[in-house]
Amino acid sequence: MKVLVVSGFLGAGKTTFITVMSQRCRQKFVVMENEMGAVGVDGGLLSSTLGKNIDIYELTEGCICCSMKSDFASSVLTIANSLDPECLLVEPTGVGMLSRIMDNLRKIAYERIQLLAPVTIVDTLNCHVSERDFPDIFADQIASSGTIVFSKAENISIEERSAIKTMVRRYTPRAEIVANPYAEQSCEWWDKLWFKGLDGSLLNSEPAPVVNPNLDMCSLTETFLPSISYLVVFLEDLLHGKYGGIVRAKGSILAGKEVLRFDLAGGQYCVTGMDKQNDVDSKTLLPQAVFIGKNLDKQALQAALRDSSQKIHA
Repeated sequence: MKVLVVSGFLGAGKTTFITVMSQRCRQKFVVMENEMGAVGVDGGLLSSTLGKNIDIYELTEGCICCSMKSDFASSVLTIANSLDPECLLVEPTGVGMLSRIMDNLRKIAYERIQLLAPVTIVDTLNCHVSERDFPDIFADQIASSGTIVFSKAENISIEERSAIKTMVRRYTPRAEIVANPYAEQSCEWWDKLWFKGLDGSLLNSEPAPVVNPNLDMCSLTETFLPSISYLVVFLEDLLHGKYGGIVRAKGSILAGKEVLRFDLAGGQYCVTGMDKQNDVDSKTLLPQAVFIGKNLDKQALQAALRDSSQKIHA
């Protein structure tokens, strides 16, 4: 699995860049989002823009360059072992130190996980402010990158682009800098991002055949069970194959009046509480869960977690 990190300061335009990449490059890839807050906003935006063509996974309530090191590493390994995609794109939070993120990835890199030269998006309209107010983060994201891409470049003059390029070059003497609007880049350039090694060398550029791991995915929202006891029974049923060959399941479920998080992988599961309890009638409550495996019985999963809600409230 190739891992490409797309970094950039807050508001630089990482999500927009990924959206264009999905349209221009010919590589299929999975996206991992890292949000600082408890709600994954960018993941929802990507989902609505990209539709069902790209799988999106979200890490929230922490930064993968520091407080979420173990969760980040285990999540990457889980994606590699369960979905086995050819390509994984990681979009870290805008305040993450790219050098630390790459150090975390190096710890889990082996023959099946190959790290690519990271991309950093530079907001041409606000880069001087970012450099002034957050010099350490700004410098680290550029210096640790293999490709620098200017965003919002269509709104500035050629002279301004040249000046920003000179500023960026002070932090990175060797990285490729794309100063022109990236949407104008050829499909070959977009494809090359998935074959550019950490040292800048071009890896085997022949696209590998798409391997279908015969895994299916089922996503459900407004998941409900009458109590935590029902949740434990449901998780045991998942392990014993009642709903198909589940290899990974995670999310949140409204169990009675309490929202609980669950995580299942490797023949084990755990259940934890949310940060605060939510009332059944809360307008902000939206429990949701995802199930990955072989021969999933999606109708049975829906009946277990959705139909029960309708019956309880009927």
